[in-house]
Amino acid sequence: LIHFYKRKMIWPLVTALVVIFIIYCIKASLRPRDFPPGPPCLAFLGSLPYLDVRNLSKSFNKLTEKHGDIFSVFIGGTPVVVLNSYEVIKEAFERPEFSGRPGNFSGTFFQKGKTGITTTDGSHWKKQRTFLKEYLDKLSETNSRGFQDSLMDEVTDLKLDLTKKLSEPIAVSYKLNVCIMNILWNIACGRRLHAQQQEFQTVYECVDKITQFMSRAAIFSFLPILTKILPESITKIEKGRYYRNRFHEISEKWIREHRQEYRGNRTGDLQDNYLQMVNKGEDTFTEQGLSAMLREIFIIGAESESVMLRWALRILSCNLEVQKKVQAEIDEVCGKGVDVNWEMHSQLPYTMAVLKEVQRFADIAPTGLMHKTVCDASLRGYNLPANTLIMANRSEEHTSELQSRKISR
Repeated sequence: LIHFYKRKMIWPLVTALVVIFIIYCIKASLRPRDFPPGPPCLAFLGSLPYLDVRNLSKSFNKLTEKHGDIFSVFIGGTPVVVLNSYEVIKEAFERPEFSGRPGNFSGTFFQKGKTGITTTDGSHWKKQRTFLKEYLDKLSETNSRGFQDSLMDEVTDLKLDLTKKLSEPIAVSYKLNVCIMNILWNIACGRRLHAQQQEFQTVYECVDKITQFMSRAAIFSFLPILTKILPESITKIEKGRYYRNRFHEISEKWIREHRQEYRGNRTGDLQDNYLQMVNKGEDTFTEQGLSAMLREIFIIGAESESVMLRWALRILSCNLEVQKKVQAEIDEVCGKGVDVNWEMHSQLPYTMAVLKEVQRFADIAPTGLMHKTVCDASLRGYNLPANTLIMANRSEEHTSELQSRKISR
């Protein structure tokens, strides 16, 4: 009899849990009024069954055919609005309402909070981004001989390394990475290191391991609970924390050393220029902000440039006619065996066009960094509440722009 009553009490509880679960699923699948359409949201999974996580661009193209240039998907229970054409992306990202940055797990974990450029928004983001952009623009000016000379030093070393392996297979990744790291080192610290030096090896290892961790950790921004329930063998949180802390110590050491050498009358590298702003008491400029900017330059700059250069080598190796045309233009304008300087770029239209086409075709950041709305906003008839996540389908933007302009290859 007791067993019968226990079973009788359990069934209402099970029924209540099932009803709650069904209500949760229905509520999770509902979009706000006038919100962009999209595939259904399934409990906990979101729109995952409708997405190929290894090729999001392909999935987005299929959804564009059904829902148009603006649609939404759910990552877990978080709605994300996806923009899928050059015109729509340009229209949205030119407006201040769409300039927010969500607190993504990878960035905030790496920086130990919202600091630097990629994890901040508003006035802080604008001032830090403007400073870095103006400094990099200054480096590319024709009268910036020091930086161009350091670039040519790295090019010369790379050419010497490659000529030692003529007619032999060669793995170029490490050699390219050494050049890129030293160029970034020159920007950040005004010096270069030999690849065999301990400091170089330590930074190289940190950049490599942190980049690997951040690429895997992107999903944690939408499903942070995974960091609690998944084992360390999958999340690699502790390993990521170890290399993050090492890199923090290194970047802070650079600033301490620069502080000791700084006298206020030297404005050579990025740290000198930034410390000048700190000493003036400029808003948002702190030593912690400088440390964050240095880390971003190495982590984001090193990986993106390395991937792009490898793509360029791969594409050119498969297009011999393009190689010949580029070489012919360089020989005609610069002369055979003469180094190519930035001052000559305006006289090399075909070569510059090839470089831009490589960037478009390689598509190394198919969705770029996510944005969010900083207030309630509307876009082409859709209402987007404040803090709505915005993702740009750059792959579609590249191909649609190519088609609309009818660019001839």
